[in-house]
Amino acid sequence: MKELIIESKGIKTNHYFIPPFELRKGELVTIFLQGGAHFDDMKAQLTAIFTGKAHHENIKIFKPLTFAESFKESKFRRIFNPTSVFVYLKRNANPKDIVISKIFEIDTFSKKDKMKDLDTSQKKRLSLCLVFSKTKNIVFDLRGEGPVGANKTVEFVKDEIKNDGAAILIDWADDMKDNCSKFIAIEWLADFEELKKIVNGSISLSKMC
Repeated sequence: MKELIIESKGIKTNHYFIPPFELRKGELVTIFLQGGAHFDDMKAQLTAIFTGKAHHENIKIFKPLTFAESFKESKFRRIFNPTSVFVYLKRNANPKDIVISKIFEIDTFSKKDKMKDLDTSQKKRLSLCLVFSKTKNIVFDLRGEGPVGANKTVEFVKDEIKNDGAAILIDWADDMKDNCSKFIAIEWLADFEELKKIVNGSISLSKMC
């Protein structure tokens, strides 16, 4: 049996239950939270736990994950001095890792291209590239990606972790249900009327920890 990275005995609050799961080396686990106003808050809480920044009594972190942050650039810089792919990689990545050269085989952009000219999916794979140049244990999302780009991103992740890594995808859609090692779906404990308010943001979710 492969090395255990994270062991969860389940997360339960007044509003929902996230079933138990194990994340082992070489695996991609998808946690499906459904879409709605609750998603970002829940993703942030889970990310804090999986990266070791927050503690939950039912979750053991044997190796903390690293979250792949999306690329951000101020409006001023984007207009007057936009960041190039080369500069973005130079500032944030480990230049000696093979994944740096691999990204240019997967995508068609070059080091000279500006980050502002890349689509959302390309930016996501670049941010993942930065993380993979330093660690193979990650947590990520697919925010802003269409079906084609999302599938390409997931295949990129699976290829990077297959030998010596592990990943958790926190998703609002169930598109990757059949394209991951394990699919963990949220189970709502709130009644229908309360659930509608949670999804539209009129009431706040109970916290995980």
